[in-house]
Amino acid sequence: MEQGLTKEELMELMAVLMEEEGFEIYEPEGEEEYLPDFLGVYEDETGERQQVAVQVEDCNTLNTKEAEEKAKTIAEHCRRSGEGFIFVVPIECEEEGKRKFEEWEISDIAEFVPIGVEFEEEEE
Repeated sequence: MEQGLTKEELMELMAVLMEEEGFEIYEPEGEEEYLPDFLGVYEDETGERQQVAVQVEDCNTLNTKEAEEKAKTIAEHCRRSGEGFIFVVPIECEEEGKRKFEEWEISDIAEFVPIGVEFEEEEE
C-alpha cells in the first residue's frame, strides 16, 4: 500500500491551502485537553471575522481514541460558539475517515476534507 502523508505534512499542506484562500492561521491556546491542530480566521467583505477549527488526522492516528475524543470535543465547542470545523484526512484513508466522521456524529457541524497529492512527471 502507498504510504500516505503524515499528520505534520497534512497540517502544513492544509495551512498553506487555507492561507491561499485568505485565512490567517493561528495555533490554538487554552486549557482544554483537546484543542484543534490550528485555527483559520477569515475576514469577509463586511469585515466580519469567521473562525474555523481544523483537526488533522493521518491514517495511523485516525483510529485512536484520542482522535475521537478530540473530534467530539471540538464539534461540541463549535456547536456552542458557531465556529466552523474542518476534519482533514489523507485521501488514502478517505473511506475510513468518512466512516469515523459519521460514527462520531460530527457531520452536522464539521466539513470532511480528504487531501491527496499527485505529482505529475515531466515529459522530456
